[in-house]
Amino acid sequence: MSNRFVDSVVTTADPPPSGVPNPIHATDGADAAGYAGALVAGVRTYGWLVDTVLKALGENWLNNGWIDYSLRRPLYAGEVLEIVVEHVDGTWLITCSAGDEKRTVLDGTAGLGNAPWLGELEPPKSTAPLDKRESLPGYDLDNVPIRQPLNPLKVYVSSDTAKKMVAEDLGLNTARYLDSKTPAPIHPYFLAGRIAPLTRHNFVYGPTIHVRSQIQHRREALADQEITVGAQIVDAYEKKDNWYQVLDGTVTDSAGEIALIRHHTIFRPRGT
Repeated sequence: MSNRFVDSVVTTADPPPSGVPNPIHATDGADAAGYAGALVAGVRTYGWLVDTVLKALGENWLNNGWIDYSLRRPLYAGEVLEIVVEHVDGTWLITCSAGDEKRTVLDGTAGLGNAPWLGELEPPKSTAPLDKRESLPGYDLDNVPIRQPLNPLKVYVSSDTAKKMVAEDLGLNTARYLDSKTPAPIHPYFLAGRIAPLTRHNFVYGPTIHVRSQIQHRREALADQEITVGAQIVDAYEKKDNWYQVLDGTVTDSAGEIALIRHHTIFRPRGT
């Protein structure tokens, strides 16, 4: 068995948002935060590397596997993303690089079974809907609603939608996601991207920047049903004039838990 797997993909601009947009993925919002152009969403970088992870660890990773990845530098549309997954000293290491200078835009680790950090996660005990508010609040670093369950976000995912995520959002032709099976499997890209719209479902934000995700898969998600994500903020702090927050969440369907996620984000970049 090979210990090193390498792929590459030409990156594309983010598709139009289906919910409340994040200004960091538009030119004006990225300019305001000091970037050279609209950032490609980190969750799409993750989506592009999943095929390589599956080649390395096998499809059982979708049912009982984990990943911990950090977004290190900006990625822009049109760049070639090189993806390397290699087994080094008992650990699967992931590195994604882009540009002529081969700058690292993402790195991380992955494995089968339970993640070494799984016991640290604190997802909400319930994803029951909360009372609706007339308007969404904001907050600053002194008033973060720590460990207060957020109003969950539910969305029905059809098999057609699941396939379009792969073919159109990611531009991939991966057979296991695009064949005629019904219900279609839902790409992990969708699961990893649930926390960001959940936060904008609950609060008003300006530009935000995804910096890290830790994901524990329980089983593969299938389409033609409603998918629910619930979460709560478990930490918030300042670093180099950026305001960070950490959310622990759970993704479920009609049969129960699909994945546990810890999502790290800058909820107010310096200068904004």
